Amino acid sequence: MDISILEELGLSKGEAKLYLTLLQIGESKVGGIIGKSNMASSAVHNSVNSLINKGIVSYIKKGKIKFYQAVPPKQLIEFIEGKKKRFLEVLPELEAKQNLSKDKQEAEIFKGIKGITSMLNILIENTKKGDEYFFFTIDVDEKNKEVQEFFETYDIKRKSKGLITKGLAQKELKKLFEKRKFVEMKYPDFPIPSNISICGNRMAFFSWGEKPVGCLIESDQLVKKYKELFIETWKMTKK
Repeated sequence: MDISILEELGLSKGEAKLYLTLLQIGESKVGGIIGKSNMASSAVHNSVNSLINKGIVSYIKKGKIKFYQAVPPKQLIEFIEGKKKRFLEVLPELEAKQNLSKDKQEAEIFKGIKGITSMLNILIENTKKGDEYFFFTIDVDEKNKEVQEFFETYDIKRKSKGLITKGLAQKELKKLFEKRKFVEMKYPDFPIPSNISICGNRMAFFSWGEKPVGCLIESDQLVKKYKELFIETWKMTKK
């Protein structure tokens, strides 16, 4: 018989072999187990004691001699249920540790126009078709040719990756965004945040200005809040 199934239940190879031996020979002294199993004496004693502690082997004394017996195979179900119960007891603690790792936050700083464009490319590097890309007002000067050329390429890149791109911009920038392809825009008539892009579990804050600087943040908690803000603002804004 393949004893691997017993090992999968948590028994060592020696314990599994000893249990099967006792099932075959019935009630037996240590000497009989050693002879039938071909296991070393020390291994038999260790396995017997371990299986007794697990409730899989029992014994009776006849005089000063112990006779060992395997529990019926159906009782192994109780052994399995016991392991399941113990696991369920520690499950909340395991899940709490997992949630801590999920909540881990990371941030990177990028400087200069090249730095910000690199940051925005990193923002979408691990995306898949159908992911959403939201952004609040890109208020860069229309005359900044380098930035405008980047966004023309960036629009195509997002489209090729199958991203659903939506943006919210100030009304005075409508003319600028009318030139852009593959982006669905709305223009609120009330104040909104500026220069924030959100995709996946990352978001980018940045400022072009005289000294362009950006911050790429990975945080489920922050991303969720800003996504909710974007979606609510989007709903409130007419096309």
